[in-house]
Amino acid sequence: MKALPWAAAWAIMACSAQAAPALFPALGQPALKARAPQRAVLLSAAQAGQRIVAVGERGIVVLSDDGGHRWRQARSVPVAVTLTAMRFVDPKLGWTVGHGGVVLHTADGGETWTRLIDGAALARIALEAAQERLRQAPQDATAMRQLQAAQQLLEQGADKPLLDLWFADASHGFVVGAYGLLFETADGGRNWKSAMERLDNPKGLHLYAIRGRGTSIVLAGEQGLLARSDDGGRSFRNLPSPYTGSWFTLGLWPDGRLLAAGLRGNAFVSADQGQSWQRLDSPAPVSFVAALPLASGGVLLANQAGQVLSASAGGALTALNSAPVPGLADVLALDNGDFLVVGAAGVSRVAAASATAGAAK
Repeated sequence: MKALPWAAAWAIMACSAQAAPALFPALGQPALKARAPQRAVLLSAAQAGQRIVAVGERGIVVLSDDGGHRWRQARSVPVAVTLTAMRFVDPKLGWTVGHGGVVLHTADGGETWTRLIDGAALARIALEAAQERLRQAPQDATAMRQLQAAQQLLEQGADKPLLDLWFADASHGFVVGAYGLLFETADGGRNWKSAMERLDNPKGLHLYAIRGRGTSIVLAGEQGLLARSDDGGRSFRNLPSPYTGSWFTLGLWPDGRLLAAGLRGNAFVSADQGQSWQRLDSPAPVSFVAALPLASGGVLLANQAGQVLSASAGGALTALNSAPVPGLADVLALDNGDFLVVGAAGVSRVAAASATAGAAK
């Protein structure tokens, strides 16, 4: 396997080791109740209004209502699988995805979660879509290949992790994952359909990140894969990539600029919808794992060495934290200029006077 950030590698390898729903009991078990949940392995953090929510191993979801000083565990999470990414569209409505292809939803700011779907059901949806496409074009080589991939997906069961998600609003969203998984919902996650046939990804490359703004949606994955939709996800076109290694994170600013960052410290910004790219100079060839565009036009980037780096619009990247945070997975800007990071050691709240407060809305 290619060199991956530890969080992505863990997600893919752990799920691939369990090849059927019967061997994935954590999908049917509630989240582990931890004595110190804020010290669990946490992989994603998001703001739900003034509340901060983070998710991670064994279904653990932690909440803070005081800017990250004190934490408590969510009251109810129906699965004990690792949760890899999370998004909120308002202070109450949010979704999280994870191992076993699971998608969970909250309507109360992360206090309680309900299970919407898992990898076994997504595999059936993919197979039905591939069968229908082949019926419409029985001699089409791409349709035949997609049917074979869908059949394999179903046979292997709920062993493919979902790695990221994006919701435009309370209804319309996408989830992405290992081996090219790409699914869409138009009703908040009650029903799903395959969108894999919309993407030119014949190798089934992992999709690590998805971001959107309005009707523009961008995907990033293995081997330099970048793709963009400007029609709300009805179609995708591949973008020229400035790097042939894996992209692990994306960012979109309100002015339309796009950031792609990933393996070996590669980070690039595009001001023309991904047609050309300008490199961000990184102080070390260390893989980036998370990105957060800021309202100022700058960006926060977190790398595998545990550094949080900042760049103003058009500037070079400089480290904000003097002490690295081991196993860093995600970063969140706080209103007072500090930032919060999550990873292998749980939650850390780090003072950084030089960080520009406020994520881009």
